[in-house]
Amino acid sequence: MLSNHETFPGTRIRSVSRATAILELIAGDPSGTRATDVAAALELPLPTAYHLLNTLTTEGFLTKREDRRYQLGPKIGLLAEAFSAQVSAPEHLLECVRKLAERSGETAYLSAWRGGEAVVLSVVEGSRAVRVSGIHLGFGGHAHARASGKAMLAFAPPGAIEEYLRTRRLDACTKRTITSEKKLREELEKIRRQGHAIDEEEFVEGVGCVGAPVADGGMAITVSAPVEQFRRRRRELVAVVMAIAAEATIPSVMSATG
Repeated sequence: MLSNHETFPGTRIRSVSRATAILELIAGDPSGTRATDVAAALELPLPTAYHLLNTLTTEGFLTKREDRRYQLGPKIGLLAEAFSAQVSAPEHLLECVRKLAERSGETAYLSAWRGGEAVVLSVVEGSRAVRVSGIHLGFGGHAHARASGKAMLAFAPPGAIEEYLRTRRLDACTKRTITSEKKLREELEKIRRQGHAIDEEEFVEGVGCVGAPVADGGMAITVSAPVEQFRRRRRELVAVVMAIAAEATIPSVMSATG
């Protein structure tokens, strides 16, 4: 079942938020990042940026090179290993995702229902893939706007939709996002009839996705493409997603991971 947890933020500590923002910034720059770049990007006073960088370096989350550029440190590797184990998936399902990327040429994903959200467990890029910005290993949220989330909600156990609606807000990610409870219920019923879910610029502008539940709906595989390309290839992409989803057979996981 979907978990019932707080959807509104509690007390936030500014220094912690700034530190995590620094880690994200540096993670996106393989060449290394200077303190002045951090201060400018995050609109921080330079002394504050130095204090945060020095603290993260001392704790092992960053390293400082001789050219005074900062990179991710060894503690990040430890966290990455633990996180990878936490979001691991059966090898035969990972193979299905690789097969989907190969056959479609687009970016393919495997997601599972964990902690009340559609969480990405695997991302494989195809030969002509354009990856959806912001979607990464472990990403979760906005299930009502994503093909994977809608596919899993549609085939979830009885009562799961009601719990999702009770504990989540149907926020608009784009102007096409379904934000009405009535329309979402109608959409999920349509998905149950046709066996797959479509996200056409509902989550990200300019991107279309098709997803299908794996076995009983506890997981889903999806493929994404630039929206114009998606519209031209829609039937083809639906067919390949449905075919590969049919190959994957796994035990029920929705109740075990919710």
